[in-house]
Order: sequence, then structure tokens, then C-alpha cells
Amino acid sequence: MKRIVMLLYKDILFDARVQREAIGLAEQGEEVFILCLKEFNTEPPFLHKNIKIERMSIFSKKYRQQLLNEPKENKKLSVKQKALSRIIRSPVIKLIKDLYSYHEFYLKCRSWLKEQQQQWDVMHCHDLNTLKTGIKLAKEFQAHVVYDSHELFNEMSGRNKLDRWYGYRLERKLLRDVDQLIVVNPYVAEEFKKQYGQLPEVTVIQNVPIYKEEDTCAIEDDYFRKKYRLKENDFLLIFQGGIDPHRGLEEILKAMELLPEHFKLVLVGNGRIKSDLEKAVLENGLANRVFFHEQVPASDILCYTKQADAGLVMYKNISRNNYFSTPNKIFEYLLAGIPAIASDHPGKSYIVKNEQTGICTEETPEQIAKAVLQIYENYDFYKNNCLQKREKYSWQKEKMKLVEMYRRL
Repeated sequence: MKRIVMLLYKDILFDARVQREAIGLAEQGEEVFILCLKEFNTEPPFLHKNIKIERMSIFSKKYRQQLLNEPKENKKLSVKQKALSRIIRSPVIKLIKDLYSYHEFYLKCRSWLKEQQQQWDVMHCHDLNTLKTGIKLAKEFQAHVVYDSHELFNEMSGRNKLDRWYGYRLERKLLRDVDQLIVVNPYVAEEFKKQYGQLPEVTVIQNVPIYKEEDTCAIEDDYFRKKYRLKENDFLLIFQGGIDPHRGLEEILKAMELLPEHFKLVLVGNGRIKSDLEKAVLENGLANRVFFHEQVPASDILCYTKQADAGLVMYKNISRNNYFSTPNKIFEYLLAGIPAIASDHPGKSYIVKNEQTGICTEETPEQIAKAVLQIYENYDFYKNNCLQKREKYSWQKEKMKLVEMYRRL
């Protein structure tokens, strides 16, 4: 039995990948301790008797609101607040703030681990923003280091030039102390190799959700249709996840204007541009066709997904991360048995196009609308392919790769 410390620089509540990896290891008899941020007041889910979750508040994560005394959404900042906001968002100040936040996280993790007075065997670091903390703790507690790179962190949207310059140099240095590297698909593995050359042993663990035929859902089978008063012949599209920039959501709304009236859309989640999209929906007369639903826990997401007819993943090609990433929703749509309309990028097309579980296309309103109509006209073909591929893309297979990797530590 190993005592595994999972480090996550966000809240566990909505992180499906971390939850299922922790459960997979706990089911094999390992003890898993998840140290993460507390970003929501909601209680964390019970995952397994062998899993303990410790959530931490980081003062510097809240610096912007605390310094600005920001008003509620839809209220304007004062001239003074706007000036201060620009200063805080400058690359140098942002990097300093981030480094301070990471150090605060390290100190709190270190303090908690020392209080437990136990031997720790593995520091499992989820993404680059926990890797330095994990390596420092591993050296202190004589533990192995697993680096679980959920994406190409330095290529994420929102990372400025200084972030990337510093991040690449940091990652190159820290990889020397990593025992095992986990990535989400073969394309990300290849990008790591191109960027850094020699790597620790690499394991590809795809973002396949846990799916059970006998799962019971807390919502009715026709939940969306009742909630939004949909007609029997309405064709419901879904987007689930962060409602953030560069995910093609503006183009999806414009595509809705090109589609017939019986095509409807629900966006499940929260994010930085949600209020802008809500405003656009009202301005463009889409209020009776486009709906917004609050974010739901990762453990419940498939209950909502399977109520739609098709899913959307239209990430814009603005970075290598967007281009090579395989978001959770690609597999969530497949396992829920609904076809996908996705960006024609390697990280999406190797599932959607190669397995014919949907259509890959350009991120323009015209092409999105065209792809939706193609799915609609050939619906049984794409849906049946999704159902047939469930066994091939199962979490059980991905879990065993994780378990085998841990046995090699």
C-alpha cells in the first residue's frame, strides 16, 4: 500500500480527471490524500473510503477582488479601480502574484503533511502549477514524483509571453526530478519530446470518464426538455465545461441563427464570458432557443450529457494546447451516446473523425451549422458508432495503465 499525495491547484469539486484517478488508485488499496484549493463553499464529494480531501484557501488567489473591492457582476469599476486592475494584470505583477500564490500553497501543504506524522510515498502533481511544490515536498519526505500534465500548460490561452518564457524554463528544469510523466494523448507526448528531448517514462491516460450502464441519475430522463419546455421534435445541442474565451462559443451562437427553429442549445457550466453570451442571446433573439445551465459536479455530468442529441467542442486554434488537447467532453459525448461536432484538430479528430462518432469541421458559424445538419440527417449512423465504441474507450482500460505505472515506481 502506498500513501499518495495528489496536489491540485484548483478545487477538486469539478475536476473529473483528478477524481477518477484518485478513485482508481484507492480501489487498488492505495491511500490517496488530495491537497487542493478551496474555491467553492460546497462540500467536496465522497469519492472512496481510502481518499481524504484537504482543501485550502489561498489569500493571494483572491488578491484582485480584495485589492479592488470589486463590485458585483454587471456593475462598473471606478476609474481608480480600472487603473489598479490594469496594473495588477500586467505580466510582471501577474507572475509575481502567481509565484507568491504557489509558495503559499507549498507552505500550507508542507504544514499539513508534517502534522500527519506519516510516511509519504508519492507526490502526484496535477499540472505544472503544482510541480515545483511536489518536487520540494518529495525531497523533504523522500517520495517519488509523478507529473500529470493535463494539457500543454505553457500554451494555455491566457498565458502571456512572460508566463511562457518562465514556464518553459521551469518545466525543463523540474522534469529532471520527475519519475513518471502522464499525458492525455499521444500528441501531447510528442510535443513534450520535441520541446525537451529526453523525458522520464511517459504514460498516456486519456480523459475517458467513468461510465456504468446501471448508474442512476438524480434528475429525470427528460429533465432538459421539461425545464426548457422543448417540443418532441426539437434537436438539442449541448456544450458542457468552462464558458471561456477561445472555445468557439460566439461562433456556435451565430451558427444557431443559421439553423432551423427546432434546433436548440444548452450550455452547461460557468466562466468568464457567460454574461457576455447571455447578453448576445437576448440581443439576437435566441432566448427561446439557447439556454444556460449552472455547472454540475463532475460525478453527475453524464446524466445531463445523455439527455442531449449532439455535443459541441469547437476550440479555436489559437495555441498548441487548444490544437492538441483532447477535452473531457470528447469522451463524455461518446460514452453518453451522442455524436460530437468538433474542431478539426489532431487531439479531437483522432477520436471523432477516426472513429466516426461525429464530424470535425472549421470553427466558423457556417461550417458549424453545416456539420450539425449533417449529424441530424445521418443521426442513427453517428449515434450507433458512439454506442459501439464505448467498450473500446473505457475508464477501466485507462485505470489499469495508471495502476501499472504505479507498480513500476
